[in-house]
Amino acid sequence: MGFKLNRYQKEAVTHIDGPCLVTSCPGSGKTKVLTERAAYLIHQGIKQKNILCLTFTNKAANEMKERVCKSLGVKELDFFVGTFHSLCARMIRKIGPGRGCSANFNILDEKDQSDLIFQIARRLQNEVEYGQAKYIAHCLNYYRDQMEDFEWVEDALKLEPLIEIAKKYIEHCRNNSLLDFSGLIYENIRIIESDEDLKRKIQNTFKYIMVDETQDTNKAQFHLVNLLGGKWKNIMLIGDIDQSIYGWRGARYQNIQQFINDYEDCRVISLSKNYRSTPQIINVASKLIKCNTSHMGTQFETDNNDGQAVKCYSFKDQLNEADFVGRTAKRFIDEGGWDPEDIAVLYRVNKMSEPIEQAMVSRGIPYEVIGAWNFYDRKEVRDCLAMLKFLSNPKDGISFARICSFVPGMGAITIGKIENLAHEKNMTIVQACEEVKKSARSVNVTRACDKIQSIYGEKWDKSNPANCLKDLVNAFHYEQHILDKFGNTATERKDNIVQLIDSAGEYGGEDGGVSKYLQQVSLVTNNDKTKDGNKASLMSLHSAKGLEFPIVFMVGVEEDILPHKNAMADDPYAGLEEERRLCYVGLTRAKKILFTSWCKNRRRFGRYGNMTNNKCKPSRFLYESGLMKK
Repeated sequence: MGFKLNRYQKEAVTHIDGPCLVTSCPGSGKTKVLTERAAYLIHQGIKQKNILCLTFTNKAANEMKERVCKSLGVKELDFFVGTFHSLCARMIRKIGPGRGCSANFNILDEKDQSDLIFQIARRLQNEVEYGQAKYIAHCLNYYRDQMEDFEWVEDALKLEPLIEIAKKYIEHCRNNSLLDFSGLIYENIRIIESDEDLKRKIQNTFKYIMVDETQDTNKAQFHLVNLLGGKWKNIMLIGDIDQSIYGWRGARYQNIQQFINDYEDCRVISLSKNYRSTPQIINVASKLIKCNTSHMGTQFETDNNDGQAVKCYSFKDQLNEADFVGRTAKRFIDEGGWDPEDIAVLYRVNKMSEPIEQAMVSRGIPYEVIGAWNFYDRKEVRDCLAMLKFLSNPKDGISFARICSFVPGMGAITIGKIENLAHEKNMTIVQACEEVKKSARSVNVTRACDKIQSIYGEKWDKSNPANCLKDLVNAFHYEQHILDKFGNTATERKDNIVQLIDSAGEYGGEDGGVSKYLQQVSLVTNNDKTKDGNKASLMSLHSAKGLEFPIVFMVGVEEDILPHKNAMADDPYAGLEEERRLCYVGLTRAKKILFTSWCKNRRRFGRYGNMTNNKCKPSRFLYESGLMKK
């Protein structure tokens, strides 16, 4: 083993056969345990192809791959390390054909889901509001993530028009080679459970399974793990109930307890030593989390040297709070020898960054807002990917509608005609363009349909996504479109297009390269965003999970913000416990210095644009952690 391990880490690393649960406190070296165990299994003669490691972000997966490669002294691994969704995308390509799923499918992200719901509503001659479309998507995702029957969706939506849209959404995805994130997991389970021979073959492949951040798994993901590892039962789960903060998107920390109940011979190992934070920070966080009834009683300890006491400050309002953050951060940089990248400012909701950003700008501190924006969310990037998605899947109406936004002559009425014709006659959208063109009375519509046909009617070499992207951008004269519409930012947007084409170059020469590239891009999330350069980090508490910084400012620790009143609306008990875990995650991001703060007044714009001063109270979490006394 390449690292010095403590007693409990070594116990986890050298565990080979049988189910095992590893509970890990923040900063306990669980990534080290995962990577060292993978290397240990291989050194014990277990074939690489029989190992499976599942994580929740591509960033974590890449870090793990690098560490295992370094430990083994190799450049590449012969076993899968990645996210649930990337595993399921890879599996569908292999097991989907002939079982209801094409190998060449497009993955729908959150915005694509909403766009498709609007498209189906138009086809059904229904009008849905933005909030309704989001709720339909939520219900569709929840019923598959939690493995409910479709009757659950019907009960949740209540209104027949909305239920019909939901049914047509499922039907449209199945008929047009489209999968959303919840569908990736759901379809894999459906296919594997419907074929005993296939299930046996897959189980004989994945004999040793490790799952990181188990507290973040939903019911379907947990079921998939047990399905894949059900024969050999060599499953190791690593997780921390106290860091379960994604209940609002279906995560079930109860999966950890269920695993212990399901496997009577489950070995439980506790990684209780924190290597990250000072005793002062750990003491505050430990006091807080013990207030949760879901806390498993894991000891939280450290051998690190003493540090500064954790500070709690109150301010008149958020402008004074932001000024303190800016001044103090500047002092750390100018006088303390710290770099901007050593500093993080954490808050409960993204909109709270605005005064902090102003304070950073006024003092010349470089900063970056993490998790709020993704490269693949930019308009020009989504436009270019739509061109490529439509090339990969000529039935993808979402991508077609996006392309039409920069093709003159393709208005909403024409798009609707083409969509309906393609659906009614079961033809591709390009074929429907030909039909609509024949009856078109407008020269602009005829030219637009001709353009689509001329571009997508050709034969393309789909083994090289970079070349395809470059040629599509040129064929649509897209850079001129960018220049005409976004003169001031056109150069930056063109650079983003070049960066996108460069990223596609890694998949050149592969069979089905376009499809594989698109699937990989669709699996990138905001959690995978990395910081660019030596900058302070501003982020929500949810975005901070998995990160660490020498200096942390936690701002806005007030009642109704942390805990957030909306989080406790449906289930006050469960909501409060999750908010307490969220606060715990924030506190334990700090390595050396930790500041918490709250405002006596929080200035807000009222409904009619008037500025109001809302009286605020310190969060109960400040009292529970011992930072304030009643």
